[in-house]
Amino acid sequence: MSTAATAIAQPTAAPNPTQHPRLRRLSKVAGALYLAIFVIYPLSTLVRSSLVVPGDAAATADNIRAQETLFRWGLAGEATIVLVEVALAGVLYALLRPVSRSVSLAGALARVAEAVVMAAGCLATGVFTMVALGDSGSLAAFDADQRNALALFFQEANEHIVLVWGFFFALSLLLTGWLVHRSGFLPRFTGILLALAGVGYLVQSFGTFLAPDLADTWQLVVLVLAVPGELIFALWLLTRGVDHVNWSAAADRARQSQL
Repeated sequence: MSTAATAIAQPTAAPNPTQHPRLRRLSKVAGALYLAIFVIYPLSTLVRSSLVVPGDAAATADNIRAQETLFRWGLAGEATIVLVEVALAGVLYALLRPVSRSVSLAGALARVAEAVVMAAGCLATGVFTMVALGDSGSLAAFDADQRNALALFFQEANEHIVLVWGFFFALSLLLTGWLVHRSGFLPRFTGILLALAGVGYLVQSFGTFLAPDLADTWQLVVLVLAVPGELIFALWLLTRGVDHVNWSAAADRARQSQL
């Protein structure tokens, strides 16, 4: 039997999973970053909610002064989330670029915009609170009650800023969900779940702006629609990763379409 015939007769070898170690690393990094958000963000927001007493500026100020270190740790957690979001945007762009470079870039930019608004808003309100309750000479004209009121105002403003960056986060999830669903190298159902998560954040942001009395309802919508999809996607990336054969095929098609 000739060499060519022998090659045809022999079954094709299964793809070697070690062919794409970089792709596996990217998937694991993306999953780890996503899970870090699941851990750090709730803890950071819990710090704020535990110290802020709605409608009571004096009690809020006393809590923050008494537990200033805890408050600063909460701010450090929020700063960490900003950095993680930017890094995750880049990793997801690299993973999903073969599906559509333009849509993947739009999703990454939306996620970065979310991080920018979070940094400029949420972190700023925390820093402004520390300034208001500190011994800064710039606020010497304000008495203690006025400073306490400023601190509570900044914390209340933070609740609305969260809704603003929620718009950008919703857009990033919708675009990422579409990319995952179309990819062929990640489960289609995870793409649907991510898109539903995006819908959840849109409902929360628009709903709270338009019907603030139902804020608890909108929060429940997010928990039901967003948490399962994002968590499943994160765990899939961390444990299973992408189908490297289909990813390579998609990358080849993307390169050919640019020729």
